[in-house]
Amino acid sequence: MINDQVQKQQAGDSSTNLQGQSIVINQGISYTDARDIALDVYKSNFIQLSHDAAELAKNRAEELTDSFLKKLQDTNESGINQMKQPAMQSALFEAQKQYAKSGDEDLEYMLVDILVQRASTPERNTKQIVLDEALEVVSKLTNEQLNILSLNFSLTRLARGDVNDLDSLIKYINTELLVFVDQDIEYHHSWFEHLAYSGCVTLMEASWYKEIPVFMLGQYPALFQKGFDEQEFEQFFGKPMSDFNSLLMNCFHTINLFQFNAMDENVLAEKANSLGINGEEVNKLRQYFKSKLMNQNEVKEWLMEKIPGLGVLLDIWGGENNQLSKLQLTTVGIALAQANYKQKVKDISFDLGKWVK
Repeated sequence: MINDQVQKQQAGDSSTNLQGQSIVINQGISYTDARDIALDVYKSNFIQLSHDAAELAKNRAEELTDSFLKKLQDTNESGINQMKQPAMQSALFEAQKQYAKSGDEDLEYMLVDILVQRASTPERNTKQIVLDEALEVVSKLTNEQLNILSLNFSLTRLARGDVNDLDSLIKYINTELLVFVDQDIEYHHSWFEHLAYSGCVTLMEASWYKEIPVFMLGQYPALFQKGFDEQEFEQFFGKPMSDFNSLLMNCFHTINLFQFNAMDENVLAEKANSLGINGEEVNKLRQYFKSKLMNQNEVKEWLMEKIPGLGVLLDIWGGENNQLSKLQLTTVGIALAQANYKQKVKDISFDLGKWVK
């Protein structure tokens, strides 16, 4: 066979030659490229303002862009390539526009956090759509309304894995729950209506209400065990307590009593199964675990004794005219609750994908 496609090339010193029938070079974009793209999008789309206002808006847009790209570079450098995508450029422009108008530092933090998550979600799915929506909604909410979202999220949806003893529970409530509570403000009905209008919550009927001790018992049941002694345990199981030593520990509340060393009955069952304990006894372990839980009033009394400041939250949550406890967060509400949570409580991270797929 004769190949009549002749290719020649000549080059001088220090040159680079590329030869081929068809050449495609794929390169990622640099930090500088991404910044130029971001600012070009802003300049091409933002409304024309008077000279002073335009300069201030431009400076704010650049500030947010730099904060976003720096955080993205630190946490997920490959995400910078998303700046080539029209949808990501649109998301960034939305954030630039919101911050250019307000200049609020707390808003900037949340916008940057949401943008970093957005750049790390290249595929079009519910999570990506929710993050795009969150960028548009966040600037429409007050600090108090964002705190309402974070507080509701903390109590109704979040179980902290590092809360595993009484000291860590007290610390969590003091430093993470109560940070979203202001005893000097009066929660107005219109705040909750606006949250619903903005697509962050659904307003529920009174039957939706649950007291805070109920959530604590559901999320951290091991921390509210009354405990048992050896005689009581053996009478219930009909076997020596020593057969179950690997499942036991000293009771948190009464040092001379025992309790199970699992946070909830499901974890207890998993541990028991891994030890080869038969199914009937696993069910009895579950039953015994539940029978040793404090009741709601006992939990409330203990919390009030250890955390006096919790009384304000209990009053706000259970107030007759307050809707704080009668909200169900939407997917957008969850995203904003988490972004505000990270802004108010440092050194914490969430994976929105756990709640929004």
